[in-house]
Amino acid sequence: MPLEFAHQHNGQFPDPGPWKHPEPRPLELYAPLGLEALPNQRFTKVKRTSFGLNLMVVGESGLGKTTFMNTLFNADLKEEILPRNPQHTQTVAIQPSHYELEEDGVVLNLCIVDTPGFGDQLNREHNLAPIVEYIDKQFEEYMTAERHPGFRQTIPDTRIHAILYFIAPNGHGLKELDANALRTLSAKVNVIPVIAKADTMTAEEKKSFKSILLRDLEFHSIKTFPSSYADEVDGAEDLLQHIPFSVIGSDNLTVVGGRKVRCRTYRWGVVEVENTEHSDFVYLRELLMSTCLHDLVETTHSVHYHRHRGDALRAKGRPVSILECDDTYESQISGAKQKNKQDLDHHEEAIRKMFVQKVKDKESELRDREEKLNAKKAEMVAELELYRAQIEAEQREVDEMVTLARSGTLSKSSSKMFKAK
Repeated sequence: MPLEFAHQHNGQFPDPGPWKHPEPRPLELYAPLGLEALPNQRFTKVKRTSFGLNLMVVGESGLGKTTFMNTLFNADLKEEILPRNPQHTQTVAIQPSHYELEEDGVVLNLCIVDTPGFGDQLNREHNLAPIVEYIDKQFEEYMTAERHPGFRQTIPDTRIHAILYFIAPNGHGLKELDANALRTLSAKVNVIPVIAKADTMTAEEKKSFKSILLRDLEFHSIKTFPSSYADEVDGAEDLLQHIPFSVIGSDNLTVVGGRKVRCRTYRWGVVEVENTEHSDFVYLRELLMSTCLHDLVETTHSVHYHRHRGDALRAKGRPVSILECDDTYESQISGAKQKNKQDLDHHEEAIRKMFVQKVKDKESELRDREEKLNAKKAEMVAELELYRAQIEAEQREVDEMVTLARSGTLSKSSSKMFKAK
């Protein structure tokens, strides 16, 4: 900004810096402008655009992962994601399957990445390698697209937004394979731990097993979604108490109480999939679809992808100072500005309160001094009145004495005149 312009406007329009807008000045409207219709325009535009969700399913064979995914999305996905002969699998396979789901005009492009063969071998040392390689490959492809001259166009997002990690209901805590896998994967992707086959445990056993798993997750420093991403997630506070989610899957519809429900039927009774007393399936679906789908995508981009991108650039000798000039740095600066503003407001409020208190103390002191002066004045006025009364009394006595003296002199003079005659 030219110096003359700054002097002319007395600093009212400071230069905000490159690629930034100056702080707007709030104004009050004299009449309605129609701004309330703007969210509807955004809603209509967003609704025309399809949403994307890439889910990876990880867990040992036999935990009902395929059945659960069918149940979760109310669709028959098993033909494409069902593992084939998992007991004969020598390596972990990566099987992405793509679907398009539509409801009330809203389209969801769903990608389910299955990992058949995970945990099936006796030697599980290299079970994670194909999964981590696939995740990193999607990050690299996104980075390549960003560097392309046409990156201004929409980049197809194949990055994994969340991993549903299925844990066997053994009641004893995390296995070594699960602990290592969760620790590695949680550093790259949003991980949601899921207790499979919740119908094999009683309510007390599920509560105890959840407590054990939470203790193990904390012990191994494993980050889970959304518990470990409080700053990036909004509106999921009520769902945190159900983590890790204990779930049931079923392809069967049965009439229970006059309504069709997904359930598993046993000789001793019926276990309903969407009954919150039987499983946490409803809460997991609410987390994925109703509350945190957008947060999963945003966290993948702003946290996991930016970390991978920064590591990749630093490996090539890119200075850290350059890396900090990205969206993450801007968000940090915005947070720092907000915090400084809050601190300044608190400091200003503290100074205002201190000033008000000092004014009150000074007013109280002056009031006390005024009362003392008024009391002293009243005392002095009373003394003056007393002195005046005394003086007036003495004056009357003197006047009486003078009068008496004059009367006595006149009497003596009259007597002498009569004797002379």
